[in-house]
Amino acid sequence: MTQILLVIFSCNCYGQGFEGVITYEINHDYLDSSFENKLMPSKMDFYISGEMARVDQHTRIGIQSTLIDTITKKHMLLIQLMDKKFGIVIKEDSNEIEKISYSQNKKKILDFNCFKAIINEENSTSTIYYTKQISKSYNNNFKNLNGFPLYYEIISPKFISSYSAIEINDTIVDPILFEIDKNTSIYTMKEFQELMTQ
Repeated sequence: MTQILLVIFSCNCYGQGFEGVITYEINHDYLDSSFENKLMPSKMDFYISGEMARVDQHTRIGIQSTLIDTITKKHMLLIQLMDKKFGIVIKEDSNEIEKISYSQNKKKILDFNCFKAIINEENSTSTIYYTKQISKSYNNNFKNLNGFPLYYEIISPKFISSYSAIEINDTIVDPILFEIDKNTSIYTMKEFQELMTQ
C-alpha cells in the first residue's frame, strides 16, 4: 500500500513540477481565402514555471503575449501599440459548452506519452493529443481537458488550424518573463475596446 501511494505521489509531482519552454509550429488552412490575414500566429512559445505560465504567439506584425496565474486563475493579455503598453484582464467564459470524447488512441510526442481526445463546441471541432506529464492547470485553451495539449487541430467554418509541439526544453525560466512592466496600463476587455473607439 505504501509503495502504491509513493508512486501516485511521485507522478503528481512530476506533472506539477515541469519547468521549461514548449515551442509549437502553427499552420492555417483557409477554407475561405478572403479570411486570410497577417494577425494569425505561425509560432507559439509556452513558458512554464511554478504556478505561472506565459504564452507568446508570433505573428507577422509582432508578438502577442498572455500571462497565466494558475493560483488566482487570472489571465492577462499584453499588447504594445506604438510606445504604449496595455494589459487586458481576460475573464474565463463559464458559458462555453464543451463535449469531450476521450479515446484509447495514444502516441509519443517528443518523448511525452499523449492520449487522444475530441472536443465539440458550438462552432468548432478539435482533435487533441494531450499529456498528463505536464499539469493541466496551465492549459489555457481547453479548460476541461484532462491534461496538457502537445498537439491540436481546430476545425471551424472558415479555417483549420493545427498546433504541433516541435521542441520541449526542460530548463529554468527567467522569472522576469512573468512580470508586468510598471508602465503598463491595465484595463478590462470592455474598457480597452471603449478606449480603442475614442
